[in-house]
Amino acid sequence: MMISARQKMILPYFQLFLFVIIIVIVQYKQFTVAFALLLTCILYLAIFAKQKRVFLWMLAAYIVGYLLFLFGDRLIDSLPYHVNILMVLSRCLMLCPILFMFYVARKFGETPILYWSWPDWQAKISFPFIWRGFHSISIKRFLLIAISINMVIFIPFILKASLSFSLPFLLFLFSFSLINGILEEILWRGMILTSMVNLAGEKAGLLFSGIGFGLSHLILGYSLPACLGFAIGGFFYAGITIRSGSIFPAMIWHIGFNYLMIMSGLIPFIN
Repeated sequence: MMISARQKMILPYFQLFLFVIIIVIVQYKQFTVAFALLLTCILYLAIFAKQKRVFLWMLAAYIVGYLLFLFGDRLIDSLPYHVNILMVLSRCLMLCPILFMFYVARKFGETPILYWSWPDWQAKISFPFIWRGFHSISIKRFLLIAISINMVIFIPFILKASLSFSLPFLLFLFSFSLINGILEEILWRGMILTSMVNLAGEKAGLLFSGIGFGLSHLILGYSLPACLGFAIGGFFYAGITIRSGSIFPAMIWHIGFNYLMIMSGLIPFIN
């Protein structure tokens, strides 16, 4: 049985929807259901379609890596260290899905990250729809404006936080922000966005990677509205990555956002 041309066009988007569904399922630690769905889709493509199945194997690698992330996080919680150190070590575990996905990409002869180059700071990005909107500015100006807006929003929370810039606080501030910002960007705007762009193009990759990024915060205890806010941030992180041709502007923005989250108390520092 062969599939029609229309079905061939739909299949990449079906795989992206599957990604979002599995992200939600994984957040609730239903790994058996996630693997069953993934295996069903792989078998379907193997029997009825001649499409590349790299994306599905990348998704499988993400699930395995995420499972190891959760297992490692449980082990880290049992270590006799301060909670702030444990939080930083936990963020390092994002290397698990990154390394698994990197291996799968190389195994299939794919480029793991399309955007590992110096950014084109003068490239244009439009607001609010990335490729078009009522105003277009350079990536450099957009990044400065975005970080400035974040600072203005967070100032009231930072003023209420009564910060004491002790050495332990500064070490936590810089280590958590850098590790979390760099590794999350490598995972989401590096590995995942690249695999989605290769599957269905830039606009679909931007949309679905942003949705997945937002929903991936459910397990951290954030509400659904907060996760939708993270998804909007994910759209623009992906947007400046695609438009600049580089992951580094999103890394800078993400690290700065983490600084503000910690200084405002939304990411807690425990004395």
